[in-house]
Amino acid sequence: MSRKASFSLSSIFFLQLCLGLFFLMLGLMGMDSYNSRLSEFARFLGRDDAMRKLMAVVELVMGAVLVVGLFLPVPAGIAKVFAIALFALWAIYMLLNFVLNDSFMEPSTIVWLYNVSWNGVILVSLWVVGRKYM
Repeated sequence: MSRKASFSLSSIFFLQLCLGLFFLMLGLMGMDSYNSRLSEFARFLGRDDAMRKLMAVVELVMGAVLVVGLFLPVPAGIAKVFAIALFALWAIYMLLNFVLNDSFMEPSTIVWLYNVSWNGVILVSLWVVGRKYM
C-alpha cells in the first residue's frame, strides 16, 4: 500500500499559487496607493484610506496564506477566516462594481460581460481553493 505524497504539482496547486501571487500583488499595490480591486469597494463607501489599507492587508494576508499553504501547514482557523472574508469581499466587490453603481451592462454589454466573466473566474477560483480551508 503506497502513501500519497502531501505535495503534488496539480492544477489546484497552480491555481492556488496564481491566486496567492495575485492577491499578494493586489495587497502590495493597495498599500502603495495603487488601485487594487478590493480598494474599489472602499471607494464605494467613500474615499477612506483606512478602508483601503484594510482591504490591502486582507489581500496581503490571504495571498500569503495561499502561497505558504502550498508548502507548510497553515492554522486552519486563520486560513478559514481569511478564505471566507476574501470570497465575501470579492463577491461584494462584483455586486457593487457591476450591478449597484449604475454600471449594469455599461459601457456596453460585451465589455460588461467580459469584465464580469474574468472577475467571476477569480471568484470561483477563490471558492475552489478556499474549500481546502473551509
